[in-house]
This record gives sequence, structure tokens and C-alpha cells, in this order.
Amino acid sequence: MKYTILRDTVAGGKKVSAGDVVELSEDEGNILESYGKAAKGGESKSEKKDRSVGLETSEKPKVTKRKSK
Repeated sequence: MKYTILRDTVAGGKKVSAGDVVELSEDEGNILESYGKAAKGGESKSEKKDRSVGLETSEKPKVTKRKSK
């Protein structure tokens, strides 16, 4: 059965990230559902966002800091 991963975890012997859709056994899926780490269904609900701020590969402008005295 397909499950949507809600939080980063290990499922099916592999590391999976939030938002991934993975095929799992029903037993493992039920365990992850009880932990709040997975939900039944195969559709991705959210897109991954670039959360980096101020790095060379960031889409956001660099953070401005206070000037020293």
C-alpha cells in the first residue's frame, strides 16, 4: 500500500523524507501511522521548499547583521 511520509524517518529499510510517497507493507505502514510519521494515500501534499537563507545556492537575499561599534 502507498503511504505519504509526514516526517523524516526510516521506512522499508531506507531513509525517506517528508512528502515522499513510498510503497510499504501494511504492518509497517500501520506502525508509522501510529507514530504520526505516515498517512495512507499516494498523493504528495506539499512541495519541498528551499529553506536555506544567505547561502550561495539560496534563492533568498543574504541576512543583514547589525554593524559593530
